[in-house]
Amino acid sequence: MNHSNINNNATFWLAGDADRGVTETRFFNDMLTTLEAKVFEEKRCHWDRLYHLKRNVVPLILDMAHKALPFNEHYEDALRELVKELVPPYGIRRMVLARVMEMDPWIVAGGPSLAAVGDVADEEGHAAELDIFSSLLGLDRLFDWATEPSLSGV
Repeated sequence: MNHSNINNNATFWLAGDADRGVTETRFFNDMLTTLEAKVFEEKRCHWDRLYHLKRNVVPLILDMAHKALPFNEHYEDALRELVKELVPPYGIRRMVLARVMEMDPWIVAGGPSLAAVGDVADEEGHAAELDIFSSLLGLDRLFDWATEPSLSGV
């Protein structure tokens, strides 16, 4: 029998019939172990890639876009063009573009936040409301009115 043309990975076929089942089982278990390790490594690489994309690549692109692009009705198109200029055309451009469009707070919120506007209204509006209640109820009775228990029959 000519052994030179037999695949080196399939040497178990040379074993006798008695040992063949044991050899095949051992060979198959080794192949499954290798496959499981490769699947685990592939999943780990997938999550590493997504983490790097979300934590590093996309925030940098968004920072560049927010500094360079004005927000108007053409912002999304300009952002797409910027990503196309920055990311090579083959392989990862669609993935990067999808994450940029998904994670851009300007697109979600409808534009950039205004620097001069705070999260809380100005104090003059609250002072006017306080003056109205003060004149109606008297300032000393305002907190008594707000904290008195509700009437049981109402």
